[in-house]
Amino acid sequence: MSKWDTETAEWYAEKYGEYATNKLGVGALELAAESMVVDIGCGTGCALRHASEQVTNGTLIGIDPIPRMIDIAREQTARHSAVDRIIYCEGSAENLPIEDTSADIVLAFDSYDHWQDQLKGLKEVRRVLKSNGRFVVVKDGGLPNGTGTKKEFVATLINAGFKVTEEKNIEEDDVAFTLWVCAAKN
Repeated sequence: MSKWDTETAEWYAEKYGEYATNKLGVGALELAAESMVVDIGCGTGCALRHASEQVTNGTLIGIDPIPRMIDIAREQTARHSAVDRIIYCEGSAENLPIEDTSADIVLAFDSYDHWQDQLKGLKEVRRVLKSNGRFVVVKDGGLPNGTGTKKEFVATLINAGFKVTEEKNIEEDDVAFTLWVCAAKN
């Protein structure tokens, strides 16, 4: 599916809304209770709902460029115990509606390869991250589409001002994905 619209959002929510990489990816991270977590391309909000189990006193913000996807995320979160701490906003990776240096963690779970301009998106991630913040990219089945080789993907992250501090290949049942944790270079 190349065009994201209302129909695609509903298809995605039905087919991938509770995709296992969300739960497993969040479970592989240690999140402080007071964190501000931003999820770029949040889809149905599944990753944030899982993150709320660790982030018990912080704020969780889901960003998605598709208005219908934001509606679906709000609908699916409406009865969740952390509904008062999870906020959904329309926006893109290239223009995050988040204040400078306010986020502890920025997630891109299976969304990085959908960004319109990856370099601009990475600059936005740098802008919103606190100095000790982390950027986490998750991709099922290997590298994000359009990033070339692993060496080229890591070079893009480095050129955007990040250093990869951790790379994990995670497999459980029939799900396999890679998780990269990045920190801003000083």
